Amino acid sequence: MSLRSFKDSKGGEWRVWDVVPQYAVARDADMMTPGLEGGWLCFENGSHKRRLSPIPAAWEDATEQELEGYCTRAKTVGRRTEPA
Repeated sequence: MSLRSFKDSKGGEWRVWDVVPQYAVARDADMMTPGLEGGWLCFENGSHKRRLSPIPAAWEDATEQELEGYCTRAKTVGRRTEPA
């Protein structure tokens, strides 16, 4: 997993990392959201979280402007909550 931080054009601080699922049991693949099987980039800024799939080639070397473009294209997702 690679991790980067960048500042968007509005001054917002983002963290981005790649997520590549490892399936210990074949049935886990059946539970994966379609389109995410090959992995995704996760973008996080405070309470905002986004996901982009597929992972762009060489994203680790992208400029801040390119990372912002990927972030803009990423889909907003809800945060996971721990069971009570």
